[in-house]
Amino acid sequence: MHPILFQLGPMTLRTYGLMMAISFTLGILLSIFLNRKAGREDDLILDLSTWIMLGAVVGARLLYIVVEPTEYLAHPWRVLAVWEGGLVFYGGFIGAGITAYIYLRLKQAPVWSVADTIAPGLALGHVTGRLGCWFNGCCYGRVDASRGRIFPSIGDGLPHLPVMLYEALFLLFFSWFLVLLWYRRRFNGQVFWTYVLGYACWRFAIEFLRGDAERGVLFSAVLSPSQWISLVAAALALVMLTRLPRLSRLDAE
Repeated sequence: MHPILFQLGPMTLRTYGLMMAISFTLGILLSIFLNRKAGREDDLILDLSTWIMLGAVVGARLLYIVVEPTEYLAHPWRVLAVWEGGLVFYGGFIGAGITAYIYLRLKQAPVWSVADTIAPGLALGHVTGRLGCWFNGCCYGRVDASRGRIFPSIGDGLPHLPVMLYEALFLLFFSWFLVLLWYRRRFNGQVFWTYVLGYACWRFAIEFLRGDAERGVLFSAVLSPSQWISLVAAALALVMLTRLPRLSRLDAE
C-alpha cells in the first residue's frame, strides 16, 4: 500500500486524493458522453458536476464524522483534511443527490433523464475511489489467513480481506451494465434507480466482510450504518422503479 505517492519538501501528494480526483474526472467524462447522446449540451453536466463534487465531499465527510466523532474531538481542524481519507460513500451520495436535485429543479432540467446519464459515471468513478482505499489501506476486510493481505497502515500484522478490490471489480462491471441499460431504458429514472438498487444490495452484502473500525454499528451489533442505509435505499429504489414507468416516459424528455 502506498498512501503517499511522493513528497517534495513541504508538498505531499497523497494517493487517496489523486484517486479521488481521477474518480470525479472519469465520472464526468462518461456522464458527458451519455449526455451528448441524449442531445443535451455539455454545460449542463459541467456546471452540475461542480456542485455535485462540493455536495459529495461535504456529505461524505459529515457522515464519517457522525460514525467516528471521537477522532476529531482532540483535533477539530482535521475535519478539513479530506485528502487523508475519512469519506463515507453513502454520505457523499446523499449530499451529491440533494445538491443535484436542487440544481436541476432550479434550472428546470429533466431530473430523472439527467440522473440516468450520471448514474453510470457514478459507478465508474467509484471504481478508482475504491482503488484509493486500497492504496490508503482503509476500508479493509476481516482477518483471513488464506485470502487476506497485510495492510501496514493497520499495524496488526494480520492478513485482511481486500474488500475494496472486490468492490472495485464489481463496480467496473456494474458501470458497464448501466451503460448498456441506458441504451435500452424504457423510462426516465430507470438507470439511476437500478444503480441505487444494485449498489445497495451489493453494499449490504459486502459489509459483512468488512473488518475496519470505521464500519461502525448502529442499533445492533450486526448491522453497520451503511447496511441500514442500504436497506432504506433498496426499498426506495423498488418503489421508484415501480412508480416511474407511469410518471416519467422517455418521450417526456
